[in-house]
Amino acid sequence: MSENRLKAEGRQAYAQFVRLGTRWMDNDIYGHLNNVVYYSLFDTAVNQYLIAAGALDIHGGAVIGLVVETHCNFFDSLAFPQAVDAGLRVSRRGRSSVRYEIGLFAEGAELLRGARPFRPCLCGPRDTSPGSRAAGPLPSSPARTEPMSLFDKPSPEAAAAVDAAIESRHSMRAFLPTPVPREVIEDILRVASRAPSGTNTQPWQVHVLTGAARQRLSERILAVYDDPEELATHSEEYAYYPREWASPYIDRRRKVGWDLYGLLNIAKGDKVRMHEQHGRNYSFFDAPVALMFTIDRVMQQGSWLDYGMFLQNIMIAARGRGLHTCPQAAFTQFHRVIAEELQLKPTQMLVCGMSLGHADPAATENSLITEREPVAGFTRFIED
Repeated sequence: MSENRLKAEGRQAYAQFVRLGTRWMDNDIYGHLNNVVYYSLFDTAVNQYLIAAGALDIHGGAVIGLVVETHCNFFDSLAFPQAVDAGLRVSRRGRSSVRYEIGLFAEGAELLRGARPFRPCLCGPRDTSPGSRAAGPLPSSPARTEPMSLFDKPSPEAAAAVDAAIESRHSMRAFLPTPVPREVIEDILRVASRAPSGTNTQPWQVHVLTGAARQRLSERILAVYDDPEELATHSEEYAYYPREWASPYIDRRRKVGWDLYGLLNIAKGDKVRMHEQHGRNYSFFDAPVALMFTIDRVMQQGSWLDYGMFLQNIMIAARGRGLHTCPQAAFTQFHRVIAEELQLKPTQMLVCGMSLGHADPAATENSLITEREPVAGFTRFIED
């Protein structure tokens, strides 16, 4: 056996996962997937990811993709009726193309079965030459590079990657069970800790729950949430929302609520399903990682502003690694339960929670894209 033979990688080597199905017709006479089916799965994984991320519109978009390079390395067989988890990562990003590397895993398996580089060239529908310029950035993790110095001017590709991470951040309300390695969580928090804070006070305190700890907290909160009498004894420790709503804020709040309920076919007045959907907050929308954030009570309003920048950094750093998040103020009502479960000190106050993991691209609720006010609607330029 050659010493240079490729070794099967684990799930931790991939940034984003897409769940795919197999069909009876995919099996060959030997009882496993025909070779050509692997290529179909690769194509489906990349395009499903791009469509879900809003980077590709196959019907009316200005950009199409052409595959200019492809091959596959086989490590083990797959077969119907197995479900397949396709892991994606970016190994190279150019001006008009991006090189994806896709690994296929059997559902629940930790080592991959097949992998390949896959390089689509993005171009306009009337200009299909491989060198044509892509119409927009892809919301994918760029290949790792050396950190910039403080005074480096970022390349256009680096600037586009930052913009893509910010613009592709959305609050996801359904996650896959795919684990997130501890080292990835630590790396996200390390990057996020570069958030500014007044006189470098760094007021954030993070509690990461996974596995049984996450499940135990979820069950305790849901037990209270589903008990009307007990629920009535719990209230928020601070006012997140205004006591009296006014336009345009109440209008935006109502719209996003009804847009979400519309996607889920929850009718106005259906209190049972509304209760169930809101309760999904407390199962962390099935995300494998739960984050709880606390702050020392001595810290004042300025430190809460600092905290918001830290939270945003977490969400953006997560996108840079192919992960998604959902920041959740819904946990503040249950601060007493959380304080007891996490054994918080009396000096610590709950800020919010957050779900972290691989978003489920097949979940209807994850297609919700909230509207944003144009720059002219919230900005004044004063020159004289």
